[in-house]
Amino acid sequence: MNSSVLKIKKSLAALGDSFDTPEKLPLHVDLACLLLAIDGRSMRDAFGRSENEYSRLVAKTSNKLLNQLWEKKKIPEEGWSDHSLELFLNWLASHDTNNRMDMNPLGAGEREGRVASQFVRRLHCSLTHGIGRSGNLCEIQPKALGSSMLNCLANEFALHILHSIGLNCARGALVVPVATGMALMLCMGSWRKARPNAKYVIWLRVDQKSCFKSILTAGFEPLIVDPIRVDDALMTDVTKLNNLVEEFGDTILCVLSTLSPFAPRAPDDIEAVAAICRTHNIFHLVNNAYGLQSPECIRRLTNAKNAGRIDAFVQSLDKNFQVPVGGAIIATTKQSQAAAIAQFYPGRASCVPSRDFVLTCLSQGLRQMLEGFDTQHRLFEKMRRKLRLFAEEIGESVYDVSDNKISLAMTLSSIPPEKQTLFGSVLFSRGITGARVVMSTPKVSRVEGHEFINFGSHTNEQHGGYLAMACGVGMTDGELDELFNRLSSTYHKFVHKALHKGGQTTRFDLDDELLDDIDRD
Repeated sequence: MNSSVLKIKKSLAALGDSFDTPEKLPLHVDLACLLLAIDGRSMRDAFGRSENEYSRLVAKTSNKLLNQLWEKKKIPEEGWSDHSLELFLNWLASHDTNNRMDMNPLGAGEREGRVASQFVRRLHCSLTHGIGRSGNLCEIQPKALGSSMLNCLANEFALHILHSIGLNCARGALVVPVATGMALMLCMGSWRKARPNAKYVIWLRVDQKSCFKSILTAGFEPLIVDPIRVDDALMTDVTKLNNLVEEFGDTILCVLSTLSPFAPRAPDDIEAVAAICRTHNIFHLVNNAYGLQSPECIRRLTNAKNAGRIDAFVQSLDKNFQVPVGGAIIATTKQSQAAAIAQFYPGRASCVPSRDFVLTCLSQGLRQMLEGFDTQHRLFEKMRRKLRLFAEEIGESVYDVSDNKISLAMTLSSIPPEKQTLFGSVLFSRGITGARVVMSTPKVSRVEGHEFINFGSHTNEQHGGYLAMACGVGMTDGELDELFNRLSSTYHKFVHKALHKGGQTTRFDLDDELLDDIDRD
């Protein structure tokens, strides 16, 4: 029998206990500690050269991971583990003065990173100072070096992913802690000094309130260009745009175009817009809210830069990268343009959108992010095939908008106009979110004092109503299959119960009863 085990047995026997085998040792007795005690060694002495070398290797590996990230400032090819992400955040937070361990910080200012709730502090990983300084989003904050490093990585990661998907025309990228509409406003506001006589922004109509209101918030008046119908698609009226530019001249700040609208609106002809803007020396701002996942949008941006002028294009963080709402990427074709927009931002800003974007990039890695975009391309084609089959089954048709690679629209002529809004409510109650029923109406809608006919349809033209849906990045095959299972069953139940039940139509004041009836089925 092992001599050490014999020593243990003798020691225990001296205490009045009897053990025949080491397996009968009580569970709470640590064999290793007993061995150390019998041999007269401390646990400290038990750690030899190999253990110490291993410890140094672990520390070296962790430091190398963080240092290489900071040196390269690129999204790693493969994603990091959650443990590595926590290590990264703690490393950044240790650079902020309120978290330093080599000193006892004594804040004598009005903010100083103080957080009353420990839960909130943990939620923000002790990164409490925010980003920017003195109204410049990109200026380093001496008290918040770690937060400033995070801000820098977010901007570098944004430029890296833009280049990785083929947008090499981007020379600057700025992650801002506001969503798409406010990001558009920042661009327009920063350009005001360059065109002091400007009063107007030409808006190529796309019925999304945030885009329209960004013009008004920036202090300009919109000159509206309605799209024209070409077969099923609503396209850019280039002739009217050119006429407005020539008529209003120096009083125009920019043209605001859109690349990622809801069908049947097609992406704007930004190549033609870019050529007009270059000829007349006016800014060109592109609303590319969820266009990074569309190869068509990427192709058009590249071609437009070659054909004329693009100053900035804005994309949403949540729509393209699956992070919580609240951030956007402003990309510019010159680095100096991004710097000017950063300097226009008033005050300090939250680092949360930058933090979430950086962590998502590190968690997924570049390879998985690009695979996610590839999956969206495949699933969009699958969605289009399924929608066409469903439309054919119920006697409807899908709008042919070949340039729109994210959104689809299907006619709803089989549902009376007065029932179409109710059908949209039923879809929502069955858990189909994001799909929108758009009915035609001659009524005038007012948005901040401006009147629109048929707002939501992108055009004054009357139509028979339609259902619009989108295939966004992150959707899975299983979700897509279940979407059409629910859509089909809900449609048939709705038509039966709402339109044919006893030969009566359903009153809107009894809609809740109908919804409950369909949900029970």
